[in-house]
Amino acid sequence: MTKPANDPLPPLQVNADRLWARHMDIARIGAIAGNGSCRLAMTAEDAEARALLASWCSDAGLDLHVDRAGNMFAIRPGSDPARSIVASGSHLDTQPHGGRFDGISGVLAALEAVETLNDAGLETTAPLAVVNWTNEEGVRYAPGLLGSAWYAGTLTDAALSDIRAADGMLFDDEARLRGWLGDSSQKIPLAAFLELHIEQGPVLEREEKQVGVVTSVQGLTWLDVRVSGTDAHAGTTPLDHRQDALLAVARMLAALNEAGLECGPAARVSVGRLKTATDGPSTIVGEAAFVIDIRHPDAEKLAGLTARCTAICETLAEQSGCTATVAQRISVSPTQFDARCIRALEAGAERRGYAYRKIASGALHDAANVAKVVPTAMVFVPCRDGISHNVNEYASPEDLAAGTNVLLDALLDLAR
Repeated sequence: MTKPANDPLPPLQVNADRLWARHMDIARIGAIAGNGSCRLAMTAEDAEARALLASWCSDAGLDLHVDRAGNMFAIRPGSDPARSIVASGSHLDTQPHGGRFDGISGVLAALEAVETLNDAGLETTAPLAVVNWTNEEGVRYAPGLLGSAWYAGTLTDAALSDIRAADGMLFDDEARLRGWLGDSSQKIPLAAFLELHIEQGPVLEREEKQVGVVTSVQGLTWLDVRVSGTDAHAGTTPLDHRQDALLAVARMLAALNEAGLECGPAARVSVGRLKTATDGPSTIVGEAAFVIDIRHPDAEKLAGLTARCTAICETLAEQSGCTATVAQRISVSPTQFDARCIRALEAGAERRGYAYRKIASGALHDAANVAKVVPTAMVFVPCRDGISHNVNEYASPEDLAAGTNVLLDALLDLAR
């Protein structure tokens, strides 16, 4: 027999040992050297992790739904069937050399919050849901944040059907093969969404804060740059007669970094992927391509920095005797989270006596997509040395439990 979770909030504590054990159980799936994880979206490893999560949700008495994009919603009923669902979660997929906490912690924290309510015999007025969003990392299928983009309406059914992995496999075919392609394009209505995540940066650890209440996600633009010169022989072509695309790119990379620095400490300009058309040691490169990742929390400054990066590439290509074409691949505006959801998380941190601070997210998360259609906020927990997308990624059991306690209180607040 459950009882209502009314004010004042009960002094519940999540089961830190159970939460940690679940992290270690998931980490065995797709385990790689160095305590890392590799579970790319819709691979056999991802399917196995999904099945394990589904079994835990079933044991907790949750009703599992899978939508057109493979997103998992495990629902705990509330006392008022007219109320929309208050949800929490993140993603199970990882980077190729990822860690044991990025994304996974948010899914497991949501499940732990629900199980803590089960253990206490508490009923919420609104239903609750544990969510696993599909293909957040975007390693096998582009774009990243695929499942939440479909949910938010920025990715259509038709577009989803056309998406292929690098190996040519259609998303629909692979999701169906793995048993995780839902047959309904209907979106499950949510009243609110909260996402717990490791910070993926050093701020909370440096400032000795156990919790971060996330107020916003900075905007992002990706630019595809292709530089064209002329292939030539390294031994016979004088230096002043070359149209060296790789040399032009080298000049661009240094100038792009300077442009980011000049824009201020909130700016981020990065190049993490560079490919050349040839790789012979005695051939001058005639064509090279790279991607610029540009981020800023201010939309106007993001647009200005994007324009400047474009101009840098075009100008330096011309000065190097080459040409550059620049095309925008992704543009995501800065996201401000919902004030009511932020207050619920703050109240939880204050009530628990945790050292916390408000913080903006430097990384994109599914919450940024969901916030387009549902009141949303995030809670961060520290990660050691700010390391993420790395096998050395680590969050302590104590910090994970603290963040999950805050999440629990906020879910109770929103679902009363």
